[in-house]
Amino acid sequence: MYAVVTLQDSDEVMVVPSNWVSLDKRHCYWPPFKSTEKCMEAVQHKPNPETEGKPWEKLHIIFLGEYDTFEKAKEGQKEIKEYEELSNPLKNVLPGIKRQRLDSTQEMSNNQLQPLPPVTPASTSRMSADDKVEILQMMRDVKSKVQQNSTLLKKILKDNTVSEAPRSTCVPSKNIKLPLRTFEDVARTEMELKNTTTRKKYVKYLSKLGGFISKDVIKNIMQQVLTDDLAMQFNWQGRGDKKAFSKLILTDVIRDAALARNVNMGHCETEIKKYLSYAACRMKLREKGGPGHAIPNVISTSMMDNQPEREIPLNIFV
Repeated sequence: MYAVVTLQDSDEVMVVPSNWVSLDKRHCYWPPFKSTEKCMEAVQHKPNPETEGKPWEKLHIIFLGEYDTFEKAKEGQKEIKEYEELSNPLKNVLPGIKRQRLDSTQEMSNNQLQPLPPVTPASTSRMSADDKVEILQMMRDVKSKVQQNSTLLKKILKDNTVSEAPRSTCVPSKNIKLPLRTFEDVARTEMELKNTTTRKKYVKYLSKLGGFISKDVIKNIMQQVLTDDLAMQFNWQGRGDKKAFSKLILTDVIRDAALARNVNMGHCETEIKKYLSYAACRMKLREKGGPGHAIPNVISTSMMDNQPEREIPLNIFV
């Protein structure tokens, strides 16, 4: 087993063997190798945290998830990094705190600001009349291009018949009580959705939440349907100690709403599975301080998902 963790000192997202992670999942041991290649080799071979008596570094971590194989863990690491880059653009500009800090005096000496060379402003008095005419013409050309692009953009927006209502402006009617927060809310909604008129209202509302590709459509819908706290209590088939999301009438409503946005049943189910499986990671990143609800969808591979499927009674929420 492999884990994906964030090193708190350096803010790096790393893949590490599960046997390097402490039982409370707050610390991780790191080998004392100077070579990156040796460290990566150690990660793949998963040795115990001891090397010829040399002490391993004990790092503070945020545990993000666990995977069956190294390859799946690398995929999870990639998805999390992409999400963090999108949600925190300053991270690409301002480097994180390095694990091995430089001595303060050395750092000061290495980072002395050098004075900028003096810049002599261009003298406009030396510009000929022809130069001025040429510059004015160039400015007119630029202005003309901007106007053409603006007109073209307006035409594209006008021709785009897909209604993209932002989530903040999509307010459910008083008869639609979302998001669901508890199993009691789920049971109540399941009863309400047995009414054809109510079901159509839910489909109409959820289908207007926006999104062009299937991933975004389902993410927008699922964010409105249930909280991450409740999503953690579900998986698709009801394996382990979780409830079966596939058995709900609400799931059929989501399928219908997605179909209205040209997302077929197969893609819809795949994205729902991803969204549910990554609920715990979204919660972890929210605790870390990021907007957890915007996590990209990744299917986690927990041991529970490998257990045989058990029957879930259809009246579980009645």
